[in-house]
Amino acid sequence: MPVQYLPCSSGGGNPPGGESCCSPSVTSTSLCQADGSPVLLMVRSPCVCGSTPPGDPEVIGWIDPTIGAFTPGPAPAGSGPCAQAGGCGSVAVVELCDVQPDGTQVRFLRHLVHDCDGAVTSTTDTATDGTTSYTPTGEVGECPECVPVPMCPHLLGITGPETWTAPEGTESVHLTVVCAPVTITDCAGSRTVVNECGAFSWSAPGSSCVPGELCGLTVDVPDSAAVYIQWLTPCTADES
Repeated sequence: MPVQYLPCSSGGGNPPGGESCCSPSVTSTSLCQADGSPVLLMVRSPCVCGSTPPGDPEVIGWIDPTIGAFTPGPAPAGSGPCAQAGGCGSVAVVELCDVQPDGTQVRFLRHLVHDCDGAVTSTTDTATDGTTSYTPTGEVGECPECVPVPMCPHLLGITGPETWTAPEGTESVHLTVVCAPVTITDCAGSRTVVNECGAFSWSAPGSSCVPGELCGLTVDVPDSAAVYIQWLTPCTADES
């Protein structure tokens, strides 16, 4: 059940606002079934866009740490806090890398269930979405220090008639409408006509030091209209 990170999009014919989404997050909580066997309850916090109030976290499923199987929905009936003195059991999640024979690396999460003495009682591996079961196939170790991808800014002034399409790898776009109207189309094919001058922004959240990428944004500038467009993309060899 991978979690897909999507940039905020506008619709309904209204001018898009300068808002962006944060990424949803998944956490795990250790519970015990009536027979004492452990389960990991998976809870997801929703994506939050701009000034929108955050929604309530939701339970998306649970993991049996003995076999690493994920089951959607609420925890098994009768599950609750583990019966340990002081309620001191805990779950820790660490990000590790599965190094393949060709040198490539696959990041994954290891969920460690600890008892009151701090000893690890069970482990479960999942993909970075926190729910999809993962089985390492190479050498497991700590991930190397993340080096952010250098980003380069671009600026373009356009007078119509002309159509601008966001280049591949574009992480964010800032549009200033000098002379309206202009038409903006997103990757889903939704068209928004902007009839007033103003500034609008879009950005795609990234993860693990990898920048996000906007999909298929186009700006149609008709005759007598004019805009300025600023955008960020990963630097090329000539730019860095």
